[in-house]
Amino acid sequence: MKKILLLLAVCMLSSLSYAQKLKTLDGKPDCIKGDQNINIIFTYDDLKVGKMNEGDYIKRETAERNDKEQGTGDEWSIKWEKDQSERYPAKFIELFNIHGDKLFGSKVVENSETAKYTMCVNTSFIEPGFNVGVMRKPAKTNHMITIYETANPNEILHELEIIASPGTGAAGYDFDAGFRIQESFAKAAKEYAQYMYKKHLK
Repeated sequence: MKKILLLLAVCMLSSLSYAQKLKTLDGKPDCIKGDQNINIIFTYDDLKVGKMNEGDYIKRETAERNDKEQGTGDEWSIKWEKDQSERYPAKFIELFNIHGDKLFGSKVVENSETAKYTMCVNTSFIEPGFNVGVMRKPAKTNHMITIYETANPNEILHELEIIASPGTGAAGYDFDAGFRIQESFAKAAKEYAQYMYKKHLK
């Protein structure tokens, strides 16, 4: 019994470990310092979910849920797309603006028609993770963030990669995959703002 409990404890600790990495690939974001009107867009080009491409993942999850209870898979697939367009972007924007405004006076807004600069957040990988009570695995996401002049999107002013941004809930109450992924986006936004400040805008 003790060996089983020890094994479970090790699994829980290993599932909560992570090594988030942020790496500047090109340019410096000096241009956005103090800008309160940075346009932001979110894309999911070539998205992988776990070891699958997104399309196959959605088909599998939808079918498995519908097999268990008709209609639940279709509801899940609608929620999956809605979370990508609403829930995750909203959380990223919220956390970036809190820290970006505090550290270097910058904020992002969606659908700005007057913004000089645009920030594109492309999410290329999502690991939803799990929480089954005795065992947990955090969500993780990878993002490529680019900043460019809105009028000239081919000229990249800054490009940065975020790898393995973790997402968990406080005190273990993160049974919903959407919530874990949302927190992963929040972590990415916070760390990105802090990284930009320390590396480029301080």
